[in-house]
Amino acid sequence: MRIVITGGSGMLGHRLMRRAASRHDVWCTFHTHPVKIAGCSMMPLDVTKEAEVRARLNEIQPDVVLHTAALTDVDECEKNPARAKNINSHGTAITAKVTEELGAQLVYISTDYVFDGAKGGYKEDDVPNPVNHYGASKLLGEEFARQQCSRGLIVRTTIFGRKIPPQVGMVESMVSALRSGKSMTRFVDQYFTPLYTDLLSELLLCLAERQINGRYHVGSLDKVSRYEFSRQVIDVFALTRAEIRQGPFHQIDGLAQRPKDTSLNCDAITGILGVQLPTVKEGLVHLERDWHGTAEDSVVIQ
Repeated sequence: MRIVITGGSGMLGHRLMRRAASRHDVWCTFHTHPVKIAGCSMMPLDVTKEAEVRARLNEIQPDVVLHTAALTDVDECEKNPARAKNINSHGTAITAKVTEELGAQLVYISTDYVFDGAKGGYKEDDVPNPVNHYGASKLLGEEFARQQCSRGLIVRTTIFGRKIPPQVGMVESMVSALRSGKSMTRFVDQYFTPLYTDLLSELLLCLAERQINGRYHVGSLDKVSRYEFSRQVIDVFALTRAEIRQGPFHQIDGLAQRPKDTSLNCDAITGILGVQLPTVKEGLVHLERDWHGTAEDSVVIQ
């Protein structure tokens, strides 16, 4: 297949590039941070500019567009809601429209933050109710993707992984702080179902290769609290001197509102793919191996 990955230098995008390049013809786009991945053609693209998107995709004639480009900083989205809407919503509408014109499939990466976190265990037909501008902008992106592209796959998820330096993500920051002996407090009653980016990449490619359309939840097998996730990071990365304190969930002044329980029910996708999704710890083990260059070339999801 001919695949275009938008947001190729992002935390998910660069892992998708590595996965896809081994079995497909891959083009990747970036906005401000170009990267080099063997077997991938890299090109600049602003997804909010329709003429630019149309020119790029018409040149490539892709079979699939994996749309990962997004403004994912939740607090930045809250400070600049117009920017969040422009990138996450209208950028998706443009990408979906051009994808439809080419008769290709659109795979849109959405988020568990479309839900308000009041109950957790969300299924695909549960009513979204985002509590911040990030979630609202991604939900509007879902609506545009459905309206503009007849061959569309919407994947709601939440991820962890490594960013491309000099960018630093959640896990890198946590490991660095804990290795230096800093203690931290994590919520014992805020829950999610995070999935390692490399494992999600494999699942996304499987879905695209099978031309699955619709809306699905894709997360880890188990639901964990922010505190439990941190404890598993300590265990997997052998941070023996690290200290994590438990604390009750509360909103933090000056930051965007966060939902309390965005855990996803992923029964539908496991039924379609016939696989068992990995646990959070399995994902962290793969991340640790990738971090230190000891991962096997192929990750098999069982």
